[in-house]
Amino acid sequence: MKYIRILRVGWIPVLAVLVLGVAVMTPALASNSAARHTTQTPNQASSSSLNAIVYLTTGSLASTFQNRIDQQVPGAVNAAISNAVSTLPARDQGWAIEMATTLIQPSAALVSLYPQQGGLAMRLRLSLYPGDPLAITSSSLIKFNVQNSSTVEVSATPISGGPSLVNGPLTTFHMPLGSLNSVYSTPGCGSSALALNLQFPVALGQTASQVQRLTSFTSTTMSQNLLAGNINSFIEVPAASLYSIGGSIGTMPVGNSFTAQNVRIVVQGGNIHILSDIYWNGINIGTADTAVTPGAAGGNLVLNVLSTNLSIFNLFTFPLNSYNQQIQQTLNAKLGNAFAGKFYVAQAGIGPNGLLPCAAGNSLVLAGNISALG
Repeated sequence: MKYIRILRVGWIPVLAVLVLGVAVMTPALASNSAARHTTQTPNQASSSSLNAIVYLTTGSLASTFQNRIDQQVPGAVNAAISNAVSTLPARDQGWAIEMATTLIQPSAALVSLYPQQGGLAMRLRLSLYPGDPLAITSSSLIKFNVQNSSTVEVSATPISGGPSLVNGPLTTFHMPLGSLNSVYSTPGCGSSALALNLQFPVALGQTASQVQRLTSFTSTTMSQNLLAGNINSFIEVPAASLYSIGGSIGTMPVGNSFTAQNVRIVVQGGNIHILSDIYWNGINIGTADTAVTPGAAGGNLVLNVLSTNLSIFNLFTFPLNSYNQQIQQTLNAKLGNAFAGKFYVAQAGIGPNGLLPCAAGNSLVLAGNISALG
């Protein structure tokens, strides 16, 4: 029993190792996202900077943390046993190691993970063997702070009532995708736990070959990681951000004689509206209002045109629905693949939903899967 007590004391530094281990899970998300960038030339596509908020769900983070814990346990246990046994007389070390590795079946379980103000509250339980009555439970607050436009610092502080195992910076992780503005926990936001606000370039108007290649990658690779009902992340694109990229769409043909210029993207009610100035033989004759509803298909954002109305000199308005299909194809070629290769879109809509109640009422909200997570 003396040796068991010594080994139990050795578990204390193991907790610190595991806290560090779960905190460094995010680089996999960043590095895999970066690897999927498609190099484009100016002739292939114009680009615009899109402001968006990426939300990671509590369930997906908990699963990722547990996976990281499971990876860390073997090495941490062996180190703890070696350190504990090294305090014994040399004649006892051999059989003590054999006894420890034979009898001890250690496990580490994530008891709970939930967002609260200032970070993620995490509780870990470590047991020497199944049913261990003296299992160690540790509670820590994992904090995230932006260090620069691509780096987040991760730190931990003990929560009142738990062992003070770690206190201060643990590690950093990088977000090479876009420019990071802020990172914060999201208590009271449904299934969301952590939000990352960033700006990243969106290629508008990909060539047909690029669209086909990105769509193929998304459908065959990322869909394998999206289980039915398993939403691990969300993307919220604020209405102001949608509006800002309207000017990058450029000129759209409308039939044989008309062109749409000065495109503006606004959100009204539950739909996206594409407002554009209509020119006929170089003359501005009015404004077109195309109502669009967002959806998802094959892992991509799909924009479905509902109707188009043309206002002539602000005096007369009549439907222009004969060009809906053409406008829809143009919009999807330019915007529908904005997240292809980065995010598998399972659902799309305007405003908050039951899983993400904190989204703004006029934001475009995408629910789906970041395949690199975990």
